[in-house]
Amino acid sequence: MIQECSFPMSKESKFPFDLDLSTLDTSSITNILNDIEWHLPLMENEGDLSQLLQVKKFFEKELQIDRRLH
Repeated sequence: MIQECSFPMSKESKFPFDLDLSTLDTSSITNILNDIEWHLPLMENEGDLSQLLQVKKFFEKELQIDRRLH
């Protein structure tokens, strides 16, 4: 069951799967973005790179939500 949260991007995502990111703070999302940056050069094909860049963009938008800090 997905709980409703106050973060619009988390709730109404166009991402290919449902994520409840309401419990993540800025530090957690920054760590995820750092991991993504580290993995980008390791992508072996264009499809994997494209998908990882989509994930990166998603988390960057989440990081911009002004009420992210808990």
